[in-house]
Amino acid sequence: MKKIGFGLITIVFVTLLMFSCSNDESTIMPGRGEGTVNLYLTDAPFPIEMVAKTIVTIDKVEIRKQETDSAEASFVVLTEDPMEIDLLTLSNGITEQLASVELEAGTYDMIRMHVSDSKVELNDESQFDLKIPSGSSSGLKIKIDPAIEISDGQTADVLLDFDVSKSFVVKGNWKGGKIKGFNFKPVVRCVLLGQAGRIEGTVSDTASVALEKASVKVWMPTEEMEDDSLITSSFTNMDGKYQIIGILAGEYYMTAELDSFITDTVYNVNVTQGESTIVDFQLTPEP
Repeated sequence: MKKIGFGLITIVFVTLLMFSCSNDESTIMPGRGEGTVNLYLTDAPFPIEMVAKTIVTIDKVEIRKQETDSAEASFVVLTEDPMEIDLLTLSNGITEQLASVELEAGTYDMIRMHVSDSKVELNDESQFDLKIPSGSSSGLKIKIDPAIEISDGQTADVLLDFDVSKSFVVKGNWKGGKIKGFNFKPVVRCVLLGQAGRIEGTVSDTASVALEKASVKVWMPTEEMEDDSLITSSFTNMDGKYQIIGILAGEYYMTAELDSFITDTVYNVNVTQGESTIVDFQLTPEP
């Protein structure tokens, strides 16, 4: 049988594999080859100096199967078990498995994820319950591009990268230490891990001292740096290390930034399928 793995990761949820949707649900029909899908969740980081938890409750995940002979595409349920997940725990290569399901052989081109609840907890223990957009409660549609081709006995690992920094929009001037609340606008990208690589490394200062909580971002090359060209991001741990998974093969550029330091940029970062690319940063203190 073919196994497809699905996982959720934060953060940059959109430029890799994408899905579409339909209103019909179906069950797997017997008598045809089957494969397995493993679904994982991960997270792109959020300003962690003030935020303790960013929690979402996912109560249903579906995948859409393309049909032949003019038949309408239909959704297959991957899981209906409610899961409460703190996205801030899913960074630096950490994922949460959402489902592992055997699917009928065929082509799958979209995921629909239902988010029923969301809240943010600050370091001072204050909490904000967030309003769920109608599109999220009815099903956030994530397109898979290219679509997943499942054959008998094949296993596919699919990563959903949930971008915290884009999904939780702060109300107020958080850099001034004041947060009035959050708007929840979920942003997720979908990646087939078998077609991706990873980037890892360290961030230090000019005295080779490791820098914790530095923001590391991966960008698509464009004439100018724009938010739309941002692929995903991560924060360094206490040892100054970071790891970003689910990056499709190609060429990118990266930035590392931290308050009181000058932002460092590295160009021509080449990512190879199935391999790790090492990128280290050295930040210079601001005058």
